[in-house]
Amino acid sequence: MAELINLTKRSLCAGLMIGCGAFAYTMTGGVVGAFLFAFGLFGVLYGNWALYTGYAGSFAWRDRKDWGRLLYILAGNWAGVMAMTLLVAVSSEATIAQANDVVSKIVADRTSSEWWSVLIRAIGTGFIMEIAVRYGREKQWMTVLLGVPVFIFCGLPHCVADIFYYGVDWFTQGGSPVNYLMPWVSAIIGNLIGCNIPRLLTVKE
Repeated sequence: MAELINLTKRSLCAGLMIGCGAFAYTMTGGVVGAFLFAFGLFGVLYGNWALYTGYAGSFAWRDRKDWGRLLYILAGNWAGVMAMTLLVAVSSEATIAQANDVVSKIVADRTSSEWWSVLIRAIGTGFIMEIAVRYGREKQWMTVLLGVPVFIFCGLPHCVADIFYYGVDWFTQGGSPVNYLMPWVSAIIGNLIGCNIPRLLTVKE
């Protein structure tokens, strides 16, 4: 039980941090916003918190319990990010309008794309995130500082960050969650595949 409680806290905190980074990005945009988003991943690494794309590249494929742990982390991340979206929902009209300038474009891109397009692009995000997290844990911070802006500027979906955009769109624009489901699931699968590319291609000496 203690392990489950710990994992719950760590996954919630990771979601809060990614939500915080996404909030900063939507309020700032551009180059500055993309780099501010990296604050979220820095926080996850410093706190040793549990992020879906930080665990997906190292979990045991053949262990059913580890699959359950991965999905539990994703659920915790979802709850943490959604808590951050509430900050937008209760913010001033000016803040909501500014956030929606960025959010509406991202949501439109995801929901108007074919599922396979989102999945393929999400593979790219997973690959970048795995590199950023792997070397970030070794204190090579440039991979984090540059990796996050790279996937943002390339328009690559991150399933945890996208929760924030969908949540804001839902709370402030009355969007339909049904429209978010397919691109979100596609991003989850794509991120999972991408996170595992480095270890699949790593040659053991």
